[in-house]
Amino acid sequence: MKKYKYSLENSSKKFVCPSCGKKTYVRYIDNETNNYLPLETGRCDRENACGYHQRPFNELIDKVVLSITPTLETSYHNESLMTNSFKLYNLNNLVLFLKNIASESEVNRVVSEYNIGTSKRWKGATVFWQIDNLKKIRHGKIMLFNPSTGKRVKNTEGKSLISSVRSELKLKDFNLNQCLFGLHLIDPSLKGINKSIALVEAEKTAIIMSLFKPEYTWLATGSKSGLKYEFLLPIKEFHTVAFPDKSEFNDWKKKADELNGFGFNIEVNDWLEKSEYQDGTDLADVYLANLNTTSDG
Repeated sequence: MKKYKYSLENSSKKFVCPSCGKKTYVRYIDNETNNYLPLETGRCDRENACGYHQRPFNELIDKVVLSITPTLETSYHNESLMTNSFKLYNLNNLVLFLKNIASESEVNRVVSEYNIGTSKRWKGATVFWQIDNLKKIRHGKIMLFNPSTGKRVKNTEGKSLISSVRSELKLKDFNLNQCLFGLHLIDPSLKGINKSIALVEAEKTAIIMSLFKPEYTWLATGSKSGLKYEFLLPIKEFHTVAFPDKSEFNDWKKKADELNGFGFNIEVNDWLEKSEYQDGTDLADVYLANLNTTSDG
């Protein structure tokens, strides 16, 4: 019987899925050392609800184990749906906030580059469209911000107001397979010529930082768990500097080291982690605070 290098662990032990957050995740192991592969390499048992499955890169795998997992085809939104959201910017709370910190021409630039949309879900809500490296529209995240502070608006239970285009349109058969926010800005044919990639967690942070530091191409993972193989694969050949939120450095550094073992080129910046800012602070918070201090002075 042929011995395969990697296979899914044959046990009842389950981990938290890096995609859906449920404890239904089976990891790959190295059959020679019996050690786990990077956390991003595994399969979620929620085939229909999640469908996450990241195989080990460029290696021979036990086909019998893999055959039990169906491949779900990614769903995409129509371009017209996205372009129809390019309006009512005078009512878009995030755009209104951006105009408080940058010139109108600069705001228009980032609105156009990142395809920022306006949603009717809540008055003033913003749509962050996820467009992949093939220019296909994978997701539309809807969020509501305060136009004066730029902070998320929360409900009476303290939860941020977040929805999605597929939820609002009740697209029940839509198979969501997310990608990095801003990925469409990367041209693979220009690797080595493009600006360095800077990676943050929040979409709003990527947009704000592109105003303050345009020498980088700013992308966002969309969540703390978004620093993962399938998200970053399209930018594997590029030098990437990751800027985790305060308190997230150790987790992102560990994941980046694992990915670099697979040929990625990710540097994790620790400046914010070593600062005196409170946990949860991101890079945009710091730049905005400094901007306000300068204005007050």
